[in-house]
Amino acid sequence: MAEPTIFVARSRRRKSTHRGEIHGLRGLAIALVVAYHLWGAGRVSGGVDVFLMISAYLMTGSFLRQGMAFRILDFLVGRFRRLIPSSAVVILTVCILGWLILPPTRWYPLLDQAIASLFYNQNWVLIDLATDYTSPDRSGTSLLQHYWSLSIQGQIFVIWPLLMLIAMGLRKLARVPIKASLGTFFVVITLGSFTYALQAVADNPSRAYFDTYARLWEFSLAALFAFVPVLRLPFVVSAVMSWLGVLAIGFGGLIIGRLDFPGPAALWPSLAAALVVFAGGSRNRWHAAYWLSSSPLAWVGDRAYGLYLWHWPILMFWLFLSGRNEVDLLGSVGVIGLSILLADLTTRTIERRFNALPLLKAKRWGLASIATTLLIAFGAVQFWTITLDRDVRAVNETPEVSRPGARALTPGAAAPTATPSRSIAPGDTVIGTDWPEALPGCGEDLVPKPPESECSEIRPPGEPHKTVVMMGDSHANQWNPLMHDLANREQWHLLVLIKPGCRFTLENPQSTPECVEYSREMTDYLLEIKPDFVFTVGSRAQAQGPELAVETYADAVRPLTEAGIKIVNMRDNPRFSFKMPECVQRYGAADPRCLRPVEEKLAPVSPQLALETIPGMLTMDLTEFICPAGWCSPVVGNVYVYMDDNHLSRTYIHTLKEEFEAQLWRVIDR
Repeated sequence: MAEPTIFVARSRRRKSTHRGEIHGLRGLAIALVVAYHLWGAGRVSGGVDVFLMISAYLMTGSFLRQGMAFRILDFLVGRFRRLIPSSAVVILTVCILGWLILPPTRWYPLLDQAIASLFYNQNWVLIDLATDYTSPDRSGTSLLQHYWSLSIQGQIFVIWPLLMLIAMGLRKLARVPIKASLGTFFVVITLGSFTYALQAVADNPSRAYFDTYARLWEFSLAALFAFVPVLRLPFVVSAVMSWLGVLAIGFGGLIIGRLDFPGPAALWPSLAAALVVFAGGSRNRWHAAYWLSSSPLAWVGDRAYGLYLWHWPILMFWLFLSGRNEVDLLGSVGVIGLSILLADLTTRTIERRFNALPLLKAKRWGLASIATTLLIAFGAVQFWTITLDRDVRAVNETPEVSRPGARALTPGAAAPTATPSRSIAPGDTVIGTDWPEALPGCGEDLVPKPPESECSEIRPPGEPHKTVVMMGDSHANQWNPLMHDLANREQWHLLVLIKPGCRFTLENPQSTPECVEYSREMTDYLLEIKPDFVFTVGSRAQAQGPELAVETYADAVRPLTEAGIKIVNMRDNPRFSFKMPECVQRYGAADPRCLRPVEEKLAPVSPQLALETIPGMLTMDLTEFICPAGWCSPVVGNVYVYMDDNHLSRTYIHTLKEEFEAQLWRVIDR
């Protein structure tokens, strides 16, 4: 008598390697990724981790089945021939739309990330940019940020076959079974990478999220699952496992979505997916595999790659055009609908037709299609980059009379000559990177050693006439181009000791332990080297709210002034809640949306004036040249005043040279 179907799962292995429930799991995973990107408020869905698990599981299973018949070139050509065409089409489309829609300040970053995405290096670029994947602020998020996971997978698609080649070599040379070698490799990788991930997440979770080395254990753990056969389990056990896996995947983002990935939290989606895999398939409606194998999820699974490629840039374009940081109901319908439409079109035309061409199944033609696609995409991006470079050179080769910047405010100065549109110095496309020039790093022979900081210095060829220290955060550092010029001309020994985000302070509710420690170490260091004067920023402007005196600043500098060290305080420049260059490029420099009255951004009376009662405390204030005639304008004298929402542009700083030096000499000569 046959056993009742309620107790025995119909999950015998089919002759075909196709697993409908795994394919449906792809559909569920991409649905979660899209949903959390739209409505997750910075949570991690775990859907990408499910993709990583499935990818490694199936790939390793294929290696084990092939054994010594594995051919690495066949694998690489076959895999990337299917991936690169769709990826390149999306990248080029995003670049074209970015040129039409985005302000020029975003063009260069888009092109850089297009190249990185095309060659599977995007995750490392995002690490260099200190990207926070979970940040709720998506106003400046890359249109191609989602390529980070594809980049990691692409890197694994090269590493795993190499491990297989090593295992095959050991099989030939030492008769070590392939399974034994690969199993050992994956155990070592899992333990090593997981240990590394724990430390990486503790040190810098934003960096760890994109780090290939911190993600390797997810692939190697899934690879180890491929060594375990899918057994025929009692129906109840199989069904419970399958449903537990599906529910854990579906609700995982709500439970662990705020935790740091890829730490222990990433075990949740990986193990949940493993439950579904080892539960096997079933045609019984009480089994989750039945629903995972259903037509709707299979349809979505077929288009999972296209959906992943398209949904993120569509969402980012919608947020930019709407001026919002969150998507509403109507926007959600539009984003999802357009993503499905384009994913379906991509699947039908590229994945099913182009990639299925009989000609491309031959290795040489498959390799030729990969090379041709990459050359076309790379060439298009490089052509646009060269064009932008030419435009930037044209802007900066115009006579200074057409871009005087702050010098246009000097009494009797002539108005800037008329210039073509989009020729504001230093150039619309590069203003977002108009940081101060990098100075030489501090020498190893400095005695005493300066505190831990971003340390740079200018040393004169002979005995220095003065020793000068610049300290504080990036608002102090933005003045180093002018101090650099002075140091070279006046034969100063200039030390620039910057700690991002830190003003000179004592412990208070607004200070961080790192900044308090930096200030304490700086005090000890300055008392030891006794510089002629110290330059820093002595007030704190806010994007939202009044200008403030730096907390406990007076008490913090008192030991220095009592030791006879002069402190030169520059008044902080205004900060804004929007990026000034982008406002200009979207609406125009004279648009009221880009202008702010100075009384809205700074205090009526400078907070620094109260500090001048301290002997040795000196102040500088260039507000009238940053916000002329009482208005904070994004452009003065055909030069961008700001490079972002709070930092003055290097180009504009240079046009303040005469006034900066005049004020500095007045105070240090007292």
